[in-house]
Order: sequence, then C-alpha cells, then structure tokens
Amino acid sequence: MNSWKVILATVVIFGAGVVTGGLLVNYVDHSHPKTFHQPTAASNSIVPTNSPSQPKPPHMPELWSKQFIEQLNDELQLTPEQRVVIEKIIADGQGQMRKAVQAVRQEARQKLREQLTPGQQKQFEELMKRALRRPQTTNAPPPAPTNPSPDV
Repeated sequence: MNSWKVILATVVIFGAGVVTGGLLVNYVDHSHPKTFHQPTAASNSIVPTNSPSQPKPPHMPELWSKQFIEQLNDELQLTPEQRVVIEKIIADGQGQMRKAVQAVRQEARQKLREQLTPGQQKQFEELMKRALRRPQTTNAPPPAPTNPSPDV
C-alpha cells in the first residue's frame, strides 16, 4: 500500500508540473506578443526593398547584426571607418554561413535521395519543389496596404 502512495504522489507532482508548464507557455505567448523592430532612417540603417511601396523586412541574421552593430557603436563609440569595416566583416561572415548551410542542405538531400526508391525520389523532388515555392513565414508584420493608382 505504501508503494502506491509514492507512485500516486509522483504522478500528481508530474501532472502538476505539466499543467504549470502549459499555463506558463500560454501566459508568455499571450502576454508578450512578438514584435518586429523596423530600423529607422535615424539609426542609419538601410532596409532593402522589393518596390518603393513595400519594404522587405530583413532576415533575422541581418537584423541581429544591425542590432549588434548598433550596440557596438553605442558602447564602444566606433569611428565611421571602424563601423564600415565591422559591417563588412559581419556581411562576409553571413555570406560564408549561408554557403555552408546550403552545402549541408544539399548533402543531406542527397543522402535522403540515396535511401529512396526511384518512385519515392520522384515524389521527394516534387515535395521539395512545393516546399521551395511556399512563402516563407516571418515574425514581421504584414506589409501596410497601399492604394493602387487608378489606371488612366
């Protein structure tokens, strides 16, 4: 009888932890909405654009580097020359990281293909094409609606 009490107590404690964890995750998700900080012209950041009316939000690594550069600039009082060199170093590093990630993806896809039958390989290729066509999701807010100019 005593061992059942220990088991029951363990299950109750585990269940309480699961419920508490779930409530905490729910609280954090709803009380702290994800926001996207759009750099402003005042911060001397350049935001790439798709068109004059729709700014393209930066990818997260670019956003992080801009924030990091701003922190370096604020805390270390970088000279304009230092800032230019540091921005180039970070951009070069990001380019190298993109190439490395692309190579790892290609290698992993090739290993996957080798494990598949020819029919499965064909389906896999179609699946990959669909996945690449799908729009990428971001935490960025949707672009502001624009009023199209009337056709004349």
